[in-house]
Amino acid sequence: MLKRDLLWLWTAIAAMVVVLVWLLLQLGRQGADWQVSTARARAAVLCQIMRAGGERIDIGAGGGDATARAVVDMALREDAGVEGGLWDRDRGVFAYAFPTYDGSGVKTDAPAAELPRLAALSEQALAAGAPVGEVRPGLREAVVYSACPVTANVAGWTLTRVATIADSALKHLILALGLLLGSLVLAGAGFALLLTRWGREAQRLSALLVASERMAALGGLAAGLAHEIRNPLGTIRMKVDNALAAPPERRQARTEAALHTTLLQVRRLETLVSSLLALTRSFHPQRAPVALADWLAQRVREHAEAAADLGVELKLDLQPGLEDASRDKALFDPAQMERVIDNLVLNALAHTPAGGHVEVGAARDAALLRLWVADDGSGVPPALRATLFDPLVTGRAGGTGLGLAVVREVVQAHGGRVALAAQPGTGTRIELELPWP
Repeated sequence: MLKRDLLWLWTAIAAMVVVLVWLLLQLGRQGADWQVSTARARAAVLCQIMRAGGERIDIGAGGGDATARAVVDMALREDAGVEGGLWDRDRGVFAYAFPTYDGSGVKTDAPAAELPRLAALSEQALAAGAPVGEVRPGLREAVVYSACPVTANVAGWTLTRVATIADSALKHLILALGLLLGSLVLAGAGFALLLTRWGREAQRLSALLVASERMAALGGLAAGLAHEIRNPLGTIRMKVDNALAAPPERRQARTEAALHTTLLQVRRLETLVSSLLALTRSFHPQRAPVALADWLAQRVREHAEAAADLGVELKLDLQPGLEDASRDKALFDPAQMERVIDNLVLNALAHTPAGGHVEVGAARDAALLRLWVADDGSGVPPALRATLFDPLVTGRAGGTGLGLAVVREVVQAHGGRVALAAQPGTGTRIELELPWP
């Protein structure tokens, strides 16, 4: 959640930077310097257009003023605010045109105040045989002059006025926006640095948290293991003390009873150690095709006698279609999964009273194989539900609390999951989900 919010904030900062850069570019194009530079570049292009028109007609002939003006008018028609014309030594300025003039009517008279400068610039262009330009700055506007040779005796000229009255305010605005952009970029860089530091700190705290959780789990496991070991040891010690303190005539009987009890408690410790060792090893399933119906039927047969001794009915429930062993087979490690089903069936039998029922079932759901062991016994106490599959958690007297932990590890090693299913009424239902090949 926090990472997503920070990403949105960083995106917003980046968007503001882009908008400010675009705004600065647009404002920069409104500045006098940029407009003067653009006007000079465009004037050179317009001179080339007038020269190309002059090569097609004899604009120097006395009777061709209308045609010459049409050439100039067509050259300037697409450039707002640009006026121009032709010049030669005999007639001076002629063929004047201002096609984008904003006033009423058509402007046909060249600006008289500019004629001397235009004549000098045109003379200079004819003498040099190349385009020349000049800029006259002013308080309200700057004027950009340009002239170029059109023919040997005729020069073309243009005049562009660039407003500068708001240029100072515009520069101040650009400066302010530039400072704002710089501040935003610095803030973004600082924010990125802060995020980097936060990320490193979060990783460090996460590592500490994982280590703390691991130590807490290890502490809980050690405490539970100590409790499970202390009980058999206490029983053994009590029996041995009783045997040693017995009078001679009863010592033999008590010694035999102590040895019998010791053997039972040692077996319990061996079971505990074996389960603990199995839990600490990495499970690497050796998957093989399994005829599911036959395999589950064998698991039920293995526990049928124990179920009969307890007065519990043990049955197998298969989804239609899974009974046919010739069809697609399940793919898992049969030895490891035998241990899983055996643990679940033994747990179910231990919690089911005489006259109860235990069901081993299987169903296929698309690409999943669902296995379950259900009983109608006393059910799992609410206090144990959240930690049922944790090591050394048990609700059965004499249980090690490692069987269901091993079940979880084996199923997860197969890429599946195990869960305590919601069971209406009484009883317990443990469900496994495994990938179907």
